[in-house]
Amino acid sequence: MSNPIEHAQTLESNEKIAEAIQVYDDVIRSQSDPEMLAYANFRLGHIYQEWGELFAAQRFLSQAHQLDPENSDIREAIDNLNQHFSENREQIADQMSRQNSDQIVSLFRIATGIKLIAMDKAVQAYPLMKSRTKIFPNATVAKHLLTDISITEQERNSAIEFLIEREWLVNTGVELYTIADSGLDAFYTALAQLHIDNSAYSEAITCYDQAYWLDGSQLAPLYQKVICYASLEAWDEAIAAISELPSEVPTEINQIAYYTAVAESYHHTYQETGTDSDKEKVIEACEAVLRLDKKDKAVSKLLASYQNKKSWWRRQ
Repeated sequence: MSNPIEHAQTLESNEKIAEAIQVYDDVIRSQSDPEMLAYANFRLGHIYQEWGELFAAQRFLSQAHQLDPENSDIREAIDNLNQHFSENREQIADQMSRQNSDQIVSLFRIATGIKLIAMDKAVQAYPLMKSRTKIFPNATVAKHLLTDISITEQERNSAIEFLIEREWLVNTGVELYTIADSGLDAFYTALAQLHIDNSAYSEAITCYDQAYWLDGSQLAPLYQKVICYASLEAWDEAIAAISELPSEVPTEINQIAYYTAVAESYHHTYQETGTDSDKEKVIEACEAVLRLDKKDKAVSKLLASYQNKKSWWRRQ
């Protein structure tokens, strides 16, 4: 997208607010132009104020004001918010305490879910972790809201300690903690696998998108998306994803599942195109699967249909 600000504005206009938040955050992470940075912070402050997340709103509006102190819209917004804080001190204090407690509950559910997965208790983990995506619709919102949480010694339960030990929850001040990108990455990656186990492939793709957004150096989520697209029979999306990936598959990916997805995707594409290149990709992917599992009858049968030979497994 050549102009991310315009893209975010369009998303806002279409009421895709969570997606707009992520684009504005991309601007803050990647741009250096003070005017763009001020505008992105201003819009984030406005959105969070509309959502009732006043402390996040104050944080972004303050940053916008620092970047562009002469902007009258920003000054007016931050003055109005400060006045609201001043006129509703008791209500604001109650809201701060309530939201802080809600954030601790979110951390508890994220950590407990991941721990349950490690204990082979995925059934118990799934509802705990899935419920957090309703509160934090993407990693950006989670990162913005799971920040500067006050956690006293009395509140440091085993789940909180689990996050701290892995440096997924980092100390930002006296009794203040913020979720780290690595913690969110662990959350979305684990939740994606739970979605797959429950045949919720579209939800898994969304989680892998978030994991890749958090750490673009790790390509595994992109390979996992190919497997999910094939499971959904979304062949065009699968082919588009495959075409962007290096041929060397990361070791953490189930290579049989990946190459099977590649073979199926190009097979369905070949039915429409009939091109030699698509045919060759089917054959290559089938052979890759059968090198790993020569007893895979479905893939052997598919390969035989392209080579006019007996099935691979019958020739062993």
